[in-house]
Amino acid sequence: MLQSMQRALQRYVAEVRHATTPRGYSFSHNLVLFDFTKEEVLTEWDCISDKDVGGRSHANLEINGKGTGVLFSGELDLSPPTDLSAKYSGYCAIRSKEKKGGWFERPYFDVTEFDAFQLRVRGDGRRFMINLGYPNMARKDDVWQCFMFTRGGPDWEDIQLPFKDFFVTHRGYMQDDDFSFPRETVATLGVLLADRVQGPFKLELQSIKAVRKLTGFSPVKVIL
Repeated sequence: MLQSMQRALQRYVAEVRHATTPRGYSFSHNLVLFDFTKEEVLTEWDCISDKDVGGRSHANLEINGKGTGVLFSGELDLSPPTDLSAKYSGYCAIRSKEKKGGWFERPYFDVTEFDAFQLRVRGDGRRFMINLGYPNMARKDDVWQCFMFTRGGPDWEDIQLPFKDFFVTHRGYMQDDDFSFPRETVATLGVLLADRVQGPFKLELQSIKAVRKLTGFSPVKVIL
């Protein structure tokens, strides 16, 4: 109970800082949205696959063997779904749960003072998609997406995804909407694998941050 009150107070202080900070200036060059080295973060995410709608793919989300992050793994199966009425197959994903909000906490992520997401990951060389969910989208299945290419190998890498590279999709199809996503009301973040390559996959995640740079962005990777 005491720890919960302390976290709520810390969030309140952060909100006051945000409200009293002039636009264009931030107390920090980054904001940690998810720290996957903490085991309790698993309760904040859902793991889904086409198996939930009659497909044959499967996925799991768990703490990795060394406790340095979470492991999103499974197998993508492109076989026709067992349920002939199923509309989609060939995908696995994880998605953060919507924040409930409260007296000292807003129900959304506010990344107004930043211009990119940075994910510290260790992948298998496959192409993933980063999804952003928003309340009150024009259509239920509209999401903002950006490609994330992983290197593979034993090293962790920091992948920066500029906000300007995100685009609107509807059920997997890119839309013509040409406007930036609303940075003040990010409801959910997700990682999607739907690259049409059958077989096993794995992606370890250590953190997701919103970051701010003083110069222009390019989709770069920093290998450490």
